[in-house]
Order: sequence, then C-alpha cells, then structure tokens
Amino acid sequence: MRSCATVLAIRILGPSMGSLLDRSFYDVIVIGGGHAGCEAALAAARAGCSTLMLTPNLDRIGFMPCNPSIGGPGKSHLVAEIDALGGEMARAADRAALQVRELNTSKGPAVRAVRVQADKNLYSLAMKEAIELQQRLHVRQDEAVSLIVEQQGTRVRVRGVETRASGAIGATAIVITAGTFLRGAMISGEQRQPGGRWGDTADTKLAGSLAGVGLTLRRFKTGTPPRIDGRTIDFAALTSQPGSEEPCWLSRDGERGRLDLLALPPISAHPSASSLNPWRPQLPCWRGETNPAAHNLIRANLHRAPMFNGSIEGVGPRYCPSIEDKVARFGAKSSHPLFFEPEGWRTTEYYVQGLSTSLPPEIQESVIRSIPGLERSHVTRYGYAVEYDAVDPTELTPSLESRRVASLFLAGQVNGTSGYEEAAGQGILAGLNAANRVRDRASVVLRRDQAYLGVMIDDLVSKPFDEPYRMLTSRAEHRLLLRPETAASRLSRLAHEEGLIDAWRLGEVEQETDAVGELLALFSTRWFAPTPRHDAALAAAGLAPVSQSMNAVELLRRPETTVAGLTAAIAHLGDEDMSLPPPYVCRRIENDVKYGGFIVKANREADRLRHLEDKLLPHELDYHAVPGLRAEAREGLTRHQPHTFGQASRLAAVTPSDLAALLVHAEVGKVAVP
Repeated sequence: MRSCATVLAIRILGPSMGSLLDRSFYDVIVIGGGHAGCEAALAAARAGCSTLMLTPNLDRIGFMPCNPSIGGPGKSHLVAEIDALGGEMARAADRAALQVRELNTSKGPAVRAVRVQADKNLYSLAMKEAIELQQRLHVRQDEAVSLIVEQQGTRVRVRGVETRASGAIGATAIVITAGTFLRGAMISGEQRQPGGRWGDTADTKLAGSLAGVGLTLRRFKTGTPPRIDGRTIDFAALTSQPGSEEPCWLSRDGERGRLDLLALPPISAHPSASSLNPWRPQLPCWRGETNPAAHNLIRANLHRAPMFNGSIEGVGPRYCPSIEDKVARFGAKSSHPLFFEPEGWRTTEYYVQGLSTSLPPEIQESVIRSIPGLERSHVTRYGYAVEYDAVDPTELTPSLESRRVASLFLAGQVNGTSGYEEAAGQGILAGLNAANRVRDRASVVLRRDQAYLGVMIDDLVSKPFDEPYRMLTSRAEHRLLLRPETAASRLSRLAHEEGLIDAWRLGEVEQETDAVGELLALFSTRWFAPTPRHDAALAAAGLAPVSQSMNAVELLRRPETTVAGLTAAIAHLGDEDMSLPPPYVCRRIENDVKYGGFIVKANREADRLRHLEDKLLPHELDYHAVPGLRAEAREGLTRHQPHTFGQASRLAAVTPSDLAALLVHAEVGKVAVP
C-alpha cells in the first residue's frame, strides 16, 4: 500500500482523468530542454512520434551552463556517434564554433579528438532552431510537477504528467531529463539557496513524484568556476592557444560544407581577434597556472569550503574536481593548469577552466588575484557548487527505461553523469527507445564493441554508483574499433532502420564505405619497385624509395606515407588518372591500413568476448548458491544484478576466477542461459 506522501507525489489514473488525458495527448513527452532533452525530443520526433518538450524557460533550450566547449578526449567520440545517429549536437557546435582544435595529434587514432569552443548564445540559438523546425515536435514553456501513473499487474506504468500551467497531459512514454534541478541547491561558502543553476529555480515537486513511484534517489554534487572580464586579464602573462589552421569538424555536414555557420564580428577586447584563420573565424584560448600563493590561500580556508566542512553531502566528479579538492589531494604540486576560454564573440567574459570552486566569493577574489596575469582581474560571476538529486542508475535497464515504472525513461545528469556529451548521448537513445515503446518495436541497446555510447550506458547501469560518470577512452576495451571516423559506418544503417536519418544520408555513407574499399583494392594492384622510374615517382611525391617491390597498401603502412603522397606517386607514373579523395576518406584509409594488424586483432577479441555479452544471467540469481565465488564477488553480484555475463565481468568485485566459476555453473545446467 502506498503511503500518504506517495499519493501526494503522483497522480493515480482514474476514469475521469483518463478522458481528460485523451483530449491532450502526445506519444512522447520530454521533460527538460538541456542537452539530453534536446536530443531525446528530436530523436522521438524523427522516429515518427508526436512529441512535446516541456521546459520552464524556452530561452534556455540547449543552454551551456558550465564550460563553453563540446568534444575533447573521449567526448568527441560520443559526439561523432550522436551525429551518426542523426543527432544535433555536432551540427550545433560546428555552426556556433569560435575555436576548433584537434587534440592528441601525436597519439594513435583511437584517442585523437576534436574540441569545439562555442559561442554559448549561438549554440543555444542553433539548437533551439533545430527544435522549432522539427516536424512532429512541439515545445511548451511549462513545468512538470508530477507523474500520472496507473497500476498494470505488478508494475506501474506512466500515462502522462501533471503540469503547473497546462494541467494534465497524456503520453504513452515519458523521458525525464531534469539535469541538476531535482531539489537542486547552489552553494558558495556559507551561502546556500535553491536552484539548479544561477537564474533558475530548483524542482522539488517532480523529485517527490519520482520518489513516490519508488525510485531510489542519491545526492550528487557538481560545480562551476568563476568567470572573469577579459579586459582585466593580462594576456601577456598567459600562453596563447590558437585554433587549428586546418579544417576540422565534429559533424558530417560540417565536414562536407553543408552548414550555415553562425559567427559575429569579435569585439576588440578579445586579444588576437584580427588573427583569424582562413578556413573560418576563430579566437584563441589561453593557458595559465595556479601557484603556491594561491594554494596557501585555499588551504587556509578549507574550513569554509562546503565539500570539506560538511555542508555538502553529495559526491563530486573524480575527473572534474574543484580547485580545493586538487590542492587538498595533491599537496606536493606547486601549480595546476588553468585555461581561459572566451564565452562568445560579443562578450568580454572568460570561463576559467580548472578553477571550479565553491569557496566564499571573497576568497575566490583573493585566490584569483594571486595568480599571474589575474592580479587586476574583475570577477563577473563567482564559482559555486550545485547539489542535487540523481536517480540511482541501478534503477535503469540498458535501454534507460525505469525498472519500476514502465515507459518511463531517464537521461543525462539526472542519472548521475556529468558532461554535455554524456547527457546528449543518453538523450538520443532514451528518446529513441521511448519512441520504440510507442511503436511497439524492440529497444535499441548498443554493444560495447559497437559504440562508445554502448560502453557509457553499459558502465552506467552495471557499475557502482559512487561518482558522476565521465567518458574516457580508457574505459573502452574496443577503442581501436570505435574511432570517430568509423561512427557513420558503424551506426548509420541502424539509424536509418529506426527512422533517425533518411535514405539519402545512408546511401552517402555506404558510397563512401565503397569508395574506401575500391581505393584500397586499387592500391593493392599498384606496385613500386627499386627502379629509377619508380624512385623518381616516389621522390616527386616526397616519399622515400623502396628497397624491394611492394604494393601501395604495403607502402602506406610506413608512418610517413599518406594517401595524398601515394596518389601523387601513382599519377606521376602515368599509369592511372587519379584524383585525391576527400580528407575524411584519406584519413579512414590511412588509419585502416597503418593500424590494420591491430584492428584485425581487436575484431578477433571482440568476437571472442561477444558470447559473454549475449549470455544472459537470470534476474535475482542466488549467487550464494554458486560454488567457487569469493565473498566479495557474491556481494557485488547480488547488489548490482548484472544482466549478462559480460556485465558481470566488468564489476570491480568480480575477478576472472569468479567469472570462470559462473561459467562452469552455467555449463553444468544450474544457470539457464540461451
């Protein structure tokens, strides 16, 4: 029986309400207009469902409340897959970019990344434009205050939402992307006030509704650094970080010149504003660092830091710690890097990456002015922490549907993740799976060897809930197969089958895949021998001569050889009238060839491990009855209830010997697996 508090938190469907919901009904309702909400709403609508996005402020759609960047190590891999699935994040970032850089260029292709610094307002404008132009998608400025549910057998099912202004609205499926707003509190020093971010109020009623249907909520913490007026920064004391001189993009449409770019003339307060790269206008970012004086100020005031004095009970992200965390945990370090990122073309505000803090404002001022280059700086916005409720992801299935409430999906920071890209990736899959509930189609669950999104969600729903999740390439055991340039070939057919991209785009991807294969086949038939004629052709293309006969594919395995060089050498021989393929085709061919042996090995390993992913473990198996399991493994397996042997193998408590014991148990028929 439900408690009184539960009944107040949710609306139980009755006959009169059923007729009311029929008059105001959508296939899918998405609650929230942040990065997860935008991709969820677009995916549901593109999949053919009538969709409503509810958000308290239409001017905040696609808003970037923290850093002004999209992509970077691990994250650009997610963005490439979102783009391959028809999502909007990469397109919006490319349109609104004010700087683009390729990172990790000295490393292998599996960890290289593109990072876009975006004009925050233009990014939001680009995303809002995509939302407003999408067919079957409506937006409404309103607040969801409770879920409307009905009992179906032993499980509760959502039937709609109660809103503050519009009343009851019916739906077949609901996606909640509430970000940091569920009982959110902003904290700076001794000051604490309700809110999910400055300027926006917290959500208390929806959090109560989720608790009312039995979902487990945990307290989390995130933070943001101060912003500084660029006119008061001494840039001469900092190191300039210019954008890329060569074109690089996050989106397929950007790479192929199909985007309407958004840019404004930069104000004169931006240094080096006149030094714009030829392929697109860009602004520099800047690098600085903290010093012992700043660290001493922070140490002297740790008692006023909410994370250290007990004012915050939530867990903070390990990979995005506050400056107080870094100073306290790494006492031997005399400095920590800082990055100064412009927030827009027509604003003087700079985001100080690396200085996330919830210290009192006056301490922030002192710390900032002790840093070289910031001695006379003016703070425009102080840093603060946000503490909020997140749903324990063990409440979720791999499709991001609630285990307890049918047709209720959750995505983004409400699931205990951190990062725009992680939120958007969950959003597109939650929106698609909500649509598949409506269409009576199977849920889409991506494998770990199929997509970084599959790695992210599998880790999210199967690993301990002890910190906000952040995507790293090191988490992906199949990362050589999951390179950004292969995202389209891996995911486009699925995206087309699910209605997220059209046939023309799928055809374009398949044509490019065929072009790669044809060029590799051609290269395999073109030979170079140690002869004067061939030596001259290679030299003309800037390539070293060969000491023994080899074909062009073998020659391409040399670290210094490029497709452009090979094409020029073959053309110089006069045997073939060859034109240089587009850069994205060249990059794909070069990586496939240079890392071919490793890729073959990675594919073989993925095939070997896939049988573990396909073997299901019964729900609520009594692991205490499995011989050979260590006590720690029994406890971990019982607590997390993994769906498959693959998920069980990735639990921290499970060793290879524990997994072997489970497999032996299955083979003797004590565990029913398909």
